[in-house]
Amino acid sequence: MSWKWVLTGAVVAAGAVVGAMRVKRVLEHPFARAERELDERDRTLREEHPDTVALRHRAHHLSETGDLAGALEVSERMLAERIRALGEDHPHVLVARHNLATLRGRAGDATGAAEELERLALDMERVHGADYVYTRTALRAAAHWRKEAAGDTE
Repeated sequence: MSWKWVLTGAVVAAGAVVGAMRVKRVLEHPFARAERELDERDRTLREEHPDTVALRHRAHHLSETGDLAGALEVSERMLAERIRALGEDHPHVLVARHNLATLRGRAGDATGAAEELERLALDMERVHGADYVYTRTALRAAAHWRKEAAGDTE
């Protein structure tokens, strides 16, 4: 076999390896991330009582049917259960707190909603940092409910 065939074979093999590495990197990245997220969700669901998910659905149903007082009651129970299972700083707890504050504002307690969102923003900043998207979202929501409480609807 001549050296040209050996060299050509080596170049083709190297190109195939590089190509396979690129494909592997492109394909593994999204799947690996999805696997990690699914593992986190599975672990979270194992830590939470199964009724917590049912409470979330019940709160949403009550909210959608206009029973905001009932939705608030169920959401408060759900938040307490999540805090017990996951701890104060878990992302699911922080989201539940945001949803509860928004629900409180929709139920007519704009001042209470603003105060809860301001506390939430401080916790978000402590846990995730000031530039975290949901820290800024909580601050904007708090400002919205402050305006509502003051009677400024614009």
